[in-house]
Order: sequence, then structure tokens, then C-alpha cells
Amino acid sequence: MEVRKFRFEDLAAVVRIAQGALEEKYTPEFLLYLWQMNPESFLVAERGGNVIGFIIATRLALHELRILMIAVNTHMRKQGVGSFLLKQLIMRFPEVRKIVLEVRPDNVEALEFYKKHGFRVKGKVDDFYTDGSAAYLMEKILF
Repeated sequence: MEVRKFRFEDLAAVVRIAQGALEEKYTPEFLLYLWQMNPESFLVAERGGNVIGFIIATRLALHELRILMIAVNTHMRKQGVGSFLLKQLIMRFPEVRKIVLEVRPDNVEALEFYKKHGFRVKGKVDDFYTDGSAAYLMEKILF
């Protein structure tokens, strides 16, 4: 498996993965906007020439990243793709000391994944998602 920066030709695969894995529905235009704003931290995992997952983060400060999205092809889950993407993101930003993200409180699989990787729930954000649902604010302190 290889992790590399997103390229325009990855868009269709990323949209498919996002639509299959995430509750929120994101348009290709929105994903391109995120790429434009975060070209260094929009990464894809590729196996056998096929994109099988992605992670998008944005820099909040010199030493802080916010994960905006992480998704893996539903047929490739539980195979370490998400963990590898997260580790690659951290390796590419050695100056980062803290990573934050939001996750649905009822997304048990995601909560377990993040907790396994050292994230802790730090609070709750009301009315975070487009459907009015709240989110847990999670953070990981790297050093």
C-alpha cells in the first residue's frame, strides 16, 4: 500500500469512497475545494493502482492539525488502511503536537478507531452536522 498526495484524477474514487463510508454527503466540488485549501494534507491510500482510502486535514496553527475526513472503501475496512493513513499524516507533519477532529457520538466504529490511536473526547459540539446532530470533539496530543 502506498500513501501519496491527492491528484485530480483521484476525484471519482474519493467521491465513491466518501459516499459509501460517510454519513454526510459531499460533492465533488467541495472535495476539490478542500484539496485546493489543503494540498499537502489531502492524502490517498492506493493499492494495485486503485485508491482505497483518503484522509483530509487542515492546519489550525503551526503545531495543530484538524482532521476533516477520513474514509476507507467499505470492502477494505479492518485491514489497517485508516491506521496507515493516520500514521502517514502524522509523519508528514513532524512539527504537529496536537490533532483534533469531530465525530458523531453514535459512530461507535469511528470512536473505537480514534481511541485506539490515542484520541480522547474533549467536549461536545452541538448542531455540528447538517442534520443538526452534535459531534464529539476529540484530540490527540503527540508530544
